[in-house]
Amino acid sequence: MKICTKCGVEKKFDLFHKDKTRRDGLRNCCKLCVSAYMAENHVKNKDKIVAKVVAWVSANREKHNAKCARWVKNNPASVNARTARRYAAKTRATPAWLTADDLWLIAEAYDLAKIREKLFGFSWEVDHIVPLRGKCVSGLHVPWNLRVVPCSDNRRKSNKFEVA
Repeated sequence: MKICTKCGVEKKFDLFHKDKTRRDGLRNCCKLCVSAYMAENHVKNKDKIVAKVVAWVSANREKHNAKCARWVKNNPASVNARTARRYAAKTRATPAWLTADDLWLIAEAYDLAKIREKLFGFSWEVDHIVPLRGKCVSGLHVPWNLRVVPCSDNRRKSNKFEVA
């Protein structure tokens, strides 16, 4: 048993992170206190943390891509679940009252993304201006809610609705 210096509660050894530099091999704060501190720190310094991660990814693009590819390879069930959830959301967000012309315009947006990819040499994606599964608002999969943007811009926007 060990006493956490943060909360002052005596806890089992397995509730502390390992630390080889300490005599007993464990950190002074329990895992719960460390987790709470990290969550609070992340909220306070979110912009700095995001900027640091973006800078690292930019400087280590190959490493990052390899790591992502390994995760996809090792987690096929998660990838399939995410794909299915996205497909279901898009299907539910596609209204039955769309005309054949509207459906053609949607297909054209995806074709345009591929054409721009070939022309410019970097990835383009079809973005839903109002996200299909936003926290505050959810949009529809209709032509007037789509735009073709560079992949980096779409990833930066994520699942947010940005008012221009």
